[in-house]
Amino acid sequence: MIGSIFVCGCQEYGNVLLKIKVEETEGLGRPLEYITINLPRLHLDQKDYQLYAHSVDDTIKVPVQIVRSKLNDKGNHEMQGILPISIGRHETKEYFIKVEPNTNLNGDTDLVVTGSDLNLTVENKHYIASLKEYIGHQQQKLGSGHLGNLTLKEFNDVVLARKDPNLKIHWAPNFSKENLSYKTMAHLNSPDSVFVSTKGPYYFSLFRSGRIKGYEKILLNGKYRFYAGLPYFIFESEIHFTENDSVNLLRNDEMTMDSLFTHIAFPKAGGTTVHLPLYDESTMTYLDENPIPDDEPWLFFYNKHESFAFGSIRLHYDNKNVYGDDSPTFNKHTKITASANNGRYWNRRLIHNKNTLVPKGSKYNEKNAYIIYKIDEKDPAKTIKYFYERLKKPVKVKYTH
Repeated sequence: MIGSIFVCGCQEYGNVLLKIKVEETEGLGRPLEYITINLPRLHLDQKDYQLYAHSVDDTIKVPVQIVRSKLNDKGNHEMQGILPISIGRHETKEYFIKVEPNTNLNGDTDLVVTGSDLNLTVENKHYIASLKEYIGHQQQKLGSGHLGNLTLKEFNDVVLARKDPNLKIHWAPNFSKENLSYKTMAHLNSPDSVFVSTKGPYYFSLFRSGRIKGYEKILLNGKYRFYAGLPYFIFESEIHFTENDSVNLLRNDEMTMDSLFTHIAFPKAGGTTVHLPLYDESTMTYLDENPIPDDEPWLFFYNKHESFAFGSIRLHYDNKNVYGDDSPTFNKHTKITASANNGRYWNRRLIHNKNTLVPKGSKYNEKNAYIIYKIDEKDPAKTIKYFYERLKKPVKVKYTH
């Protein structure tokens, strides 16, 4: 947690730090959305003071969670804060951000983080995410800090996992090269990595960075973001080649699970949705002949009998290198794969089954929201489309004072 609050010295509204205007411009009602605000400077002891957002009519008062503080180029502190809002279609709301004595007003929150260091579970009303360490095949350590399984609290605590307890469900970024065993970011272990976490009532984040033995020319960066009250979490990663290297497989956005789902769905040109049975042989043949594009905006698995779904909303995808040119890829696409114990998984193939030289400076970036929800019987894609629109088109925040 941040030890001090830094606020600007101009107190035009008494204890008001700044005034913000939030605008919903897309015609999308949002019962719960988090906004991030940039905060200026001045030092106050956070034990005694807290930042709060007040609506202009003073009927709403919520604390602001500080998520980042750093020194800028001029030696002054800059901060970011996060707070929840509710806003209707085409509505505008204004808030005063105030510095007040700390009254331990934490707001309504269901976000609970348990454990220590990276060996954690993160929970809200929708799910329990386990980031705990596993000991895998041939005593390989699958480090803590990467998603191992996911409990669906609203569906009788169904656990998305693999029958083999040594496999984690989140299996990306990952890669392999000739004469070396296949590795994933789950193989990133201390002391070969660093991590930074931010914890508060609305938001928990976990950032890791490091290199894996045998793949020291690849720098991995990954960050999870969990939120109170929302049915999704966000993961973003960067694969950065700091020296020339060759790999024969490179992937991101991979989730692997046992036989808990009956169908896969993804969008099709013209606004329709493709629905395919996961356990029909013809489906795998069809997808091999008609692969899902690597930049498809979303996809999900669902169980038509139990009505639960788990999917990926692709918020950002970029393979530009440090010079702004394209990093090498080969046969890039989104692949659906049948695996051991009747498992099924999706992943994005960046380099597919061909030894490929990857020059120094090559980078591969992703940012995805992984979402759990109950399907609508008439339109199983209704919920993922709802959140896709809102995540891709957030509200606008303006600073008025």
